[in-house]
Amino acid sequence: MKTLDIVIPLYKSKATLEALIARLNEWNNAKQIELSMRVLFVEDGSNDGTFEFLKSIQSQIQFNFQAFRLTRNYGQHTAIATGLNCSTADVVVVMDDDLQHDPFEIELLVKTMNETNADIVYGTYKEKQHSMFRNFSSRVLKRITKSKSVDFSNVTSFKLMKSHVLSTLKEQLSPIVFVDVYLLQNAGNVATCEVNHAKRIAGKSTYSSFKLLQLTFGIILFHSSLPLKMIVRVGLSMSLVFFGMSCYYVYQKLFNDVEMGFTSIIVAIFLSTGLILVSLGIIGEYIRRIWVRQNQLEQITVAEQWNA
Repeated sequence: MKTLDIVIPLYKSKATLEALIARLNEWNNAKQIELSMRVLFVEDGSNDGTFEFLKSIQSQIQFNFQAFRLTRNYGQHTAIATGLNCSTADVVVVMDDDLQHDPFEIELLVKTMNETNADIVYGTYKEKQHSMFRNFSSRVLKRITKSKSVDFSNVTSFKLMKSHVLSTLKEQLSPIVFVDVYLLQNAGNVATCEVNHAKRIAGKSTYSSFKLLQLTFGIILFHSSLPLKMIVRVGLSMSLVFFGMSCYYVYQKLFNDVEMGFTSIIVAIFLSTGLILVSLGIIGEYIRRIWVRQNQLEQITVAEQWNA
């Protein structure tokens, strides 16, 4: 029988924990798929007694589980990465702690994975139950982080993945800004399926629009080579502009009456500035390649192995 780990990050979750565990119990007893289930709870340093409360109600839990408590609040993606690093199952699900994701819909993700042989299946929402401003912020984030090599357009917090997708992530020891960067890097086939997105059963989401903005800047600065690419492109473009302007002023000197010394100063400034920008562009490209190598974003991943 294949194994399934469910990673659930917890942050100030006392109001939703009992209902979450009850729903997981229901699904574990009624599930139609043959998967041995284990839940990995990762408490993200919320300091409101969530971890202690989880320990106090552990008698209600009717499935295998492990619980981890981080020393401080590192953020949702680092908490998820911690759970994924501790996973040993064949397939892994990530879901939220507020029952906006229904455990019963894990079977839809599994069915889609079996039908498409996908490495990752994202549960895309029929209708989001976030605020209008939160939904708008999410769309803006996805457009800003859009990349030719990695498509974040269908990324959600409810997802199912095969174990080999975690290979690069398991080598990361520092806090993670955006876990899906590492997951999608090792996924050759990405699929989606529509799932319901329920309203929170209690409390308000701590994932504000400001945090989404922080996440966007974090992705650009720490999980993207976009700033380095911009340096390269701007440097090379401006060097060509300055070279053209230098040629123009040399032409003016040769064929028109130009004040003595003006051309030599302008040409010297433009050519030297162009050389500096070209040099910065070359250095930026080398730094970008080092960054890609350091973050192991070009790592070869073996999805399956078959022995005759």
